[in-house]
Amino acid sequence: MRIGRHMPTNSKMVKAAQTAQQIGCEAIQIFASNPTSWRPPADDPKLCAAFAEAARACQLDPIVLHAPYLINLGTSDDIVWEKSIALLSWTLRRGALLGARYVVFHTGSHRGTGIEAGLARIARGIERILPETPEEVMLLLENDVGAGNSLGHSFDHLAIVLNQLPQYQHRLGVCLDTAHLWGAGHDISTAEAALQVLNQCDNTFGLERLQVIHLNDTEKALGSHRDVHARLGEGIIGQAGLKTLLQDLRVQHSAILMETPIKLDENSKEDWEHDSRQIARAKELAGYPQPTRQLSNAEIQVQA
Repeated sequence: MRIGRHMPTNSKMVKAAQTAQQIGCEAIQIFASNPTSWRPPADDPKLCAAFAEAARACQLDPIVLHAPYLINLGTSDDIVWEKSIALLSWTLRRGALLGARYVVFHTGSHRGTGIEAGLARIARGIERILPETPEEVMLLLENDVGAGNSLGHSFDHLAIVLNQLPQYQHRLGVCLDTAHLWGAGHDISTAEAALQVLNQCDNTFGLERLQVIHLNDTEKALGSHRDVHARLGEGIIGQAGLKTLLQDLRVQHSAILMETPIKLDENSKEDWEHDSRQIARAKELAGYPQPTRQLSNAEIQVQA
């Protein structure tokens, strides 16, 4: 198990990798393009190679890309579906250039056509994408909070898509977001509740398919269907449940990545010293030994 977080790049991808290492990350997630735009950036092989080299030098493994939010493979709208296939395919290809092992994407919404139709549409889209993209990058379906016509909040939804594509077992997996679990009504507040959720996952899609866990707290109520992330300890998900989830032997192969808001200091700059304590807290929940001294913001700024 390796622990890290989603890092903002602000067009400075190499610096993002270096800062991630300095705050205690062992893994990293980034966006390869604007998450709210259909148009990917122009190809820049040198920048991609520089980031991949920096991540290796910083011993960040795995590298994970989060696909843009606009992607919706579950839609019946042919124009949106084709644009989603094109953008997700681009993200997987960019992932290979960046040295990424995984691309995570939201399963989307059926937009009123029904769950069965939406899940079949996702499977057909993936079947279009995977043969044309690099073998070394896995595609991970992320669970959802279950608002409106969204797909993926049920473990059965994830299993149905995976089971329709047995020929791509080596290319397809799952990413579970703890805040999404909570928002969808999966109680992970206590050790007993978290263990029950893990068992449900194992009995549906299989925990061996779980490659990434997004570790997020939330202030929203259980079953609220709201996707709002909070820093660890600042929400209402029980720490005992998170500890049980992270320390289960069946998920020790998974990478743990926080997507929590980064605290800003009085100058509206990222408070990396605070965030390093969040990384240390995640490691404590996962059962790591006591951490060594954390770097201060001044030290991180000097080294970045």
